Amino acid sequence: MARKSKGFAELLSQGKEEKVRQRQLEKLQQRIQDGTLGFEAAGVLLEPKGEVKMSKVLGSFVEPYLAFAHNKAQRRKLLEVAILAWNLAIMPESERQLMIDQLIADCSEPNDLLAQQDMREIIDELIARKQKFFANNERFIIDFQLQDTGKQLHFSVASTLSNPLTADQ
Repeated sequence: MARKSKGFAELLSQGKEEKVRQRQLEKLQQRIQDGTLGFEAAGVLLEPKGEVKMSKVLGSFVEPYLAFAHNKAQRRKLLEVAILAWNLAIMPESERQLMIDQLIADCSEPNDLLAQQDMREIIDELIARKQKFFANNERFIIDFQLQDTGKQLHFSVASTLSNPLTADQ
């Protein structure tokens, strides 16, 4: 039996990655059209022409933290927290702290002050990272699809083209 060349194997792998990415986009598009995200589909984009892909931006945003996420559940949680912090960072500062306080109250036990402090520090660190390295990107992240093959992490992102909180101003 003939052995496949390394280049051929890479080509097959790229084809599989593209199919995975396309399936993720289709699932995300379906969720947007179904209205299950709580947002109107208008203004939500998956791959806008001429714009940077938010999946690449989000990947860069979480890259320093990926080594701490060892399985799919942890990677999903990392992305959820990162997206939450990203969106909080583009909110008006006057509203942001109230949202963070409410989030911490909703997600932790009232008497677990250490967990509340840890959660606040993680969110604050991610917000600071967003403001330092991605300050010019005001796109609001609506949702994502995650495909973790064990070797690679693939995800698709639905976002707005601009900050919906400041679009009317």
